[in-house]
Amino acid sequence: MYIINESSDYEKLSRFFYDNGLETEPGIERPERVIKCWECVDSKNNKLIGGASLENLNGEFVVADMAVDCGYRNEKLGTKLMNMVEEEIIKMGGNEAWLVGEVPVFYLKLGWEIVARKQAPNILKCFTCIKFGNKCNPETMHKVFMENKQLERNWRGQL
Repeated sequence: MYIINESSDYEKLSRFFYDNGLETEPGIERPERVIKCWECVDSKNNKLIGGASLENLNGEFVVADMAVDCGYRNEKLGTKLMNMVEEEIIKMGGNEAWLVGEVPVFYLKLGWEIVARKQAPNILKCFTCIKFGNKCNPETMHKVFMENKQLERNWRGQL
C-alpha cells in the first residue's frame, strides 16, 4: 500500500529523482519555477517510492520530473502520479503541458503525443544537458487536455 501527497520537500525529492536516473541536481532547494510537487510513500516502511514535480516556465506548464523506484514499477504509481499532475494543471486553468520523456511509451499510453523539438517552446531544460543525444535520447512530448479539446471542437463547430 502507498500514499501520494503533495510535498514541500523538494530537496528530498531532488535526491530521489537523481537516484532514479533523472538529470536533476540532488539536494537542492525548490527552484522558483517549481509550482507543485508530489511524493509517493510506501505506507509499510515510509520509504519514498515515487515523485513528480510541475513547473511553470514562461507561462507554460512543464512536467519537470517524474520517477518511480524500480522496485515499485508496474503498480500504476506513475499513472496515478501523472493523473494528479494533469488534474492540477487543469485546476490551474491550463489546457496543455509539455515534458521531455526518457520513456515515451509510458506517456503515450496516457495520451501524450511526441512532437518535433522545434514545435516545443524553448522551456525544456533537457536539451541543455551534456547527455542529450549522447547517452540519452528523450522525446519532446505534448498533451492538450480532453476537457479543453472538447471545448475547442465545440467552438470550431460553431464557426
